[in-house]
Amino acid sequence: MQTAQIVIGLAIILFTYLDFFHTTLSGNGFGIFSRIVNQILNRIMIQNRTRTIFKFSGITHLLITTFLWMLLLFIGTYIVFSAGEEMVVNSTTGLPATHPERFYYTGYVLSTLGIGDFVPGTDTSRILTGILSFSGFILITTGLTYLLSVLNAVLAKKQLSFLISTMGNDIEEIFIFYKQQDDLENLISNAGDVRQQILKNASSYLAFPMANYFLSKNHESALILQLARLYEVIMIIRLDWSEETVQYKKLSAIINGIKKYLELGLEDANAASHNEEELKTYRSHWMNHGYYFKNDLAVDKQFSSSLKYAGWNWKEVYKLKDEE
Repeated sequence: MQTAQIVIGLAIILFTYLDFFHTTLSGNGFGIFSRIVNQILNRIMIQNRTRTIFKFSGITHLLITTFLWMLLLFIGTYIVFSAGEEMVVNSTTGLPATHPERFYYTGYVLSTLGIGDFVPGTDTSRILTGILSFSGFILITTGLTYLLSVLNAVLAKKQLSFLISTMGNDIEEIFIFYKQQDDLENLISNAGDVRQQILKNASSYLAFPMANYFLSKNHESALILQLARLYEVIMIIRLDWSEETVQYKKLSAIINGIKKYLELGLEDANAASHNEEELKTYRSHWMNHGYYFKNDLAVDKQFSSSLKYAGWNWKEVYKLKDEE
């Protein structure tokens, strides 16, 4: 029983660290546990979009996920130290520690405080104490480094969002911004930088997935909303140019960057319902300018899902400034 309990405790610790390091260091998105937790949290946040808590969505995701990692680590370690009476003893009397005392011992082992009023009572416990004393330290220090990286990724998202918003306050203004340039000289000169920033943020989906749960109710700082507007406009503007032109190729490069951003998204394309007819209604807006939008169902579905779980929808994409 003692060996089995130690194995169970160590299995929980191992699972915790696999999920933790996969999320923070692998560059391949969330671990299984973290993904489930954050998707559930995201659903809760979206349902409370009108409340103050929505403004703290990112930090809520970060704190709760970190807390759950530490809780699992604590539970696993406590199970290990409760595997036998001699696993933890009083350093003065040599008597086995009670369960509250083991709880206390677990806390200071993981925090590496080393107070010394309770000590491991067996060689197995001494070895495990030596190993586990590093666990909390590693989680805390790596977690702090990850936090700084997440904040940098959040700032990069806002920077790109603000860049797009400077082109116009709504989809019509962005369209006019480009149509006023006969040869798109401004776009051509900046297309590489815009595409690079889009791809940089796309990589954040994998390297720092937590950054994508820092949601905003502000149009200017909502990246997925701004990217949807930019995508819609560029798809229309591109119709003015033949495939051999530099303008067409530059516009296509930006569109491909946006598609890559969506492909690496946290939400599957089928995570949210997609109403193709409703979207066609919104896109009829371009008929006022003599254009017909060519739908790409795969991209449209991915956008619908990404918009929904960032607190937005296609109606907001096409909402004009004077309608707000």
